[in-house]
Amino acid sequence: MAKRYTTIVIVYFMMLFSGSIGIPLVQTVLQSIGGMTKTESSSLAVVLWNIIANLITLLIIWLILRKQPEMNKIALGEKMSPGKSVLFSLGGMLALFVSQYICFFIIALLVGVPGGSQNTAELVALTKQAPIFLIFISILGPILEELIFRKVIYGGLSNIINIHVAAVISSFVFAILHGDIYYLLTYFVLGLILCFLYTKTKRITVSMGAHVLMNTIVMLINIGFWR
Repeated sequence: MAKRYTTIVIVYFMMLFSGSIGIPLVQTVLQSIGGMTKTESSSLAVVLWNIIANLITLLIIWLILRKQPEMNKIALGEKMSPGKSVLFSLGGMLALFVSQYICFFIIALLVGVPGGSQNTAELVALTKQAPIFLIFISILGPILEELIFRKVIYGGLSNIINIHVAAVISSFVFAILHGDIYYLLTYFVLGLILCFLYTKTKRITVSMGAHVLMNTIVMLINIGFWR
């Protein structure tokens, strides 16, 4: 991969593990300045640090990529028109939802019906305690994941290995990092669909749009927004 892509991956992984330092720091600030108890500040500290860390990471990625010539062969060539791109984002969102139900059915046949996704349950719980977390889950998270797993890892690897192998690797890493073994297949298939959207349209904004829409709808349903 290009040196700048490698740097971005390193920055992203540093962000993933930064919570061990950042969360206690934010919690201390909330307790000293905000007058919160340890219990009250615990969840809010997790929420605030995730938002802060993602914003910083996005800023760093923008600084690294700005004004740099496009070297990712997935994005090279004629891009899909804006109108068709919007349709692909919407169609991609539907494909993501359908694939989840198919994967759930396959998982149920192989290992029985698992409980709800632990990853989703934890995110929903945090969002209910601090609604501002919805911004992270619905917007910041998907945008950052598309930049890392589709543009950088998938796009970067596709320059040096077979494009299909690159899609498999990036989707597998995407699935593993969600930390939910029962839904490993689901996240893997989602990653492949998002790779396809990026490849077909040559616009990372299309996979971002589909991902943002899916996460937003899932979270609004889970927190009972439409009840």
